[in-house]
Amino acid sequence: MAFSGTISATTFNALKVVDHAFRRCRLPAQGITAEMHTYALENLYLALSELANPRVPSWCIERQIYPFYEGQYQVNLDLGTVSVLNANLRTLGSAGGTVSSNTTTLYQVTSPAVVNTVGVKWTAAAVTLTFQTSADAITWTTVGSQTTAAVSGSWTWTDIVPALAANYFRITSIAARVNSEIYLGTSPSETPMGMLNRDQFVDQNNKVFQGRPLTYWFQRNIPRPVINLWPAPNAAAEHQQLIIWRHRQIMDTTNLQQEVEVPQRWLQAIIDGLASKVAIETPQVDMNIMQILVQRAMMSAQRAWDGDNDGSPIQINPGISVYTK
Repeated sequence: MAFSGTISATTFNALKVVDHAFRRCRLPAQGITAEMHTYALENLYLALSELANPRVPSWCIERQIYPFYEGQYQVNLDLGTVSVLNANLRTLGSAGGTVSSNTTTLYQVTSPAVVNTVGVKWTAAAVTLTFQTSADAITWTTVGSQTTAAVSGSWTWTDIVPALAANYFRITSIAARVNSEIYLGTSPSETPMGMLNRDQFVDQNNKVFQGRPLTYWFQRNIPRPVINLWPAPNAAAEHQQLIIWRHRQIMDTTNLQQEVEVPQRWLQAIIDGLASKVAIETPQVDMNIMQILVQRAMMSAQRAWDGDNDGSPIQINPGISVYTK
């Protein structure tokens, strides 16, 4: 038998998704106008956005690093954040280091160290940085980089993965050396943070009390949700980080040539769901097949959700200890 020899190499862009959806509405290709493509793409956006409501799509879980600032108890999360699944307070040791006189070298460590995280508190507009290690200070290996639009006064943190022991570590830039605070973090340790509800946060009599942030209330603002920390970060917290695992929205599909950010196993459900939506807005669709399209969309979505898990065991703690003591 002659097989292709490839797996998941077929490109299935938004145009194919939209065209298949119209075909399932029994519409010929020559009858699909530019206007129909436009509202089909808009319906695709709505369908993908709606997936955030029933459950958490497994591919939309993302780890992020946020800085702390002294006295600032609100952290604005990135656009598209639906919910915070986990939040940890990360503390770091320091590798020390010295500023070099070289105009393109910002900072370097000249003793063996494992640098896990690099923090920069910018005193001017951020520039692109390159992180390098060396065994002899002659041959350098790039282990990471950082490109950001941070402004003066902002912290940016970048993890080095994998972080390996090296005799020398340095940060370089094609721009002139920036007079910024540099923190080379070692031995990261994360502590899970407790989640508060609105009443528990509101009942705190001193919301600006400073200390080690260990609890938070997640506030779903528009356009960006907010994490409200308690206690508010103190000065020491500026060398610590907020590590969150967030549930985010599926990426936008802004034109028909882009791929839809769903796994291959979800394509059938997306096409069936889109067909049921565009059928309602397309007068040429025979109303006799409307119920068929809706039922097929529901069945495909259920099959997709049933298979969308990481296979890990579920632990249920009924909390009945008060009855068994």
